[in-house]
Amino acid sequence: MMRRRLLYLLSFVALVLLASPLSLGQGHEVIVARVDGAIDPSVARYVLATIRQAEIQGAQLVVLVLDTPGGLDVSMRAIVQAMIRSPLPVAVLVGPAGARAASAGVFIAYAADVLAMAPSTNIGAAHPVALGGQMPEDEVEKATSDAAAYIRSLAQATGRNADWAAQAVRQSVSATAEEALQLHVIDLIATDVPDLLKKIDGRTVNKHGRSIILDTSEAPLQEVVMSLPEQLVHMLINPSVTYLLLAVAVWALIAEFSAPGISLPGVIGVVCLVLFAVSASIIPINWAGAGLIILSLIFFIMDLNAPTHGVLTIGGIATFVLGSLLLFRLPRSFQPAVMPQAQVWQAPVWLLVVVIGSTSAILLLALRMGVKAQKLAPVTGRGALLGAVGRVTSIQGDLATVQVRGELWSARPLENEPKLKKGDTVRVTNIEGLTLIVRKEDKE
Repeated sequence: MMRRRLLYLLSFVALVLLASPLSLGQGHEVIVARVDGAIDPSVARYVLATIRQAEIQGAQLVVLVLDTPGGLDVSMRAIVQAMIRSPLPVAVLVGPAGARAASAGVFIAYAADVLAMAPSTNIGAAHPVALGGQMPEDEVEKATSDAAAYIRSLAQATGRNADWAAQAVRQSVSATAEEALQLHVIDLIATDVPDLLKKIDGRTVNKHGRSIILDTSEAPLQEVVMSLPEQLVHMLINPSVTYLLLAVAVWALIAEFSAPGISLPGVIGVVCLVLFAVSASIIPINWAGAGLIILSLIFFIMDLNAPTHGVLTIGGIATFVLGSLLLFRLPRSFQPAVMPQAQVWQAPVWLLVVVIGSTSAILLLALRMGVKAQKLAPVTGRGALLGAVGRVTSIQGDLATVQVRGELWSARPLENEPKLKKGDTVRVTNIEGLTLIVRKEDKE
């Protein structure tokens, strides 16, 4: 009888819990992630890993502090899908003051269960562009229509202003925090994460058919930071860094070939080439441009080994300039969509000018040093002994022992020359195997 009553009681409690909103108990952690910069694959992996960690730990909420100018469409969609599929509520705070959620950031913000902005921040300008800065008109319209439909679906799912979201995509409109609140784009304004948690305490969030009551007023915070590999990759996914890595690799290899044996420039060059390959494997580049830059190095090496009076070096400078201009200009057949409004995925002009000028100066200087080195008399080996003056130290039969440049050699005189005597001064005229052929020098 007692067992039956206990079973009835447990069944009643279970029904009550299922019928009532789910309240996450006080003390459940709030996991915080910060995105500062472009949305790229490393950022996507970081956000996805943070959400997975929060799910494993049983956290009650994930807060994403967002400050981004935009980024890759595929990375943005990966983040949005992870936010939507997660059983945990995800809040987005556009902050701190002065931050923005532009382009891809608008989509991520609209996917949030709770969306807040700090004062003096802005959101919007989500018109898609291409990595190379140019895209056929019909492709632009396709990408724009797709992005507008996508953000409308996110707005309808979260109950936010869908018309304004579509305008942000089609017309690149933007809004301040106060304007966004009036337009029902965001849920509230919060200065920072603690202020956000205080203001959303007790709020009910609908997630996959469940009603979740947030209990965040005194919830402990745990901030997840990007791992060192993620930070390195995030740093490498930058056109300026990518271009500089390739340029430094060329500079270092020029130094190595100009003065072989130093090794350090060669090591630096190889490391920079590897890092460039890592960066180029993530962001699309024009490999024809990269090939031209490498070709400039080959031209210079050829000029060192077969002097052409600088013709190949001048050709190397020309190919380096052309390669620099083409490096981030992708063919129209491969123009992945990105979401950085008015931000073309291109190294800045000033950087191109500085690197091209520096490379030209380095090439010409290295060529001058290489030519000068070729004209110097050899200081080691066979060439260093020819014409050298030495002294006979001893006589052993038909051979003499002579000291030349601090070393002892076997030597014999030229044909029809008188025999050598100890103390004679001689000059090396030829080398046969390990025997020096010498001529006696007249004493002045």
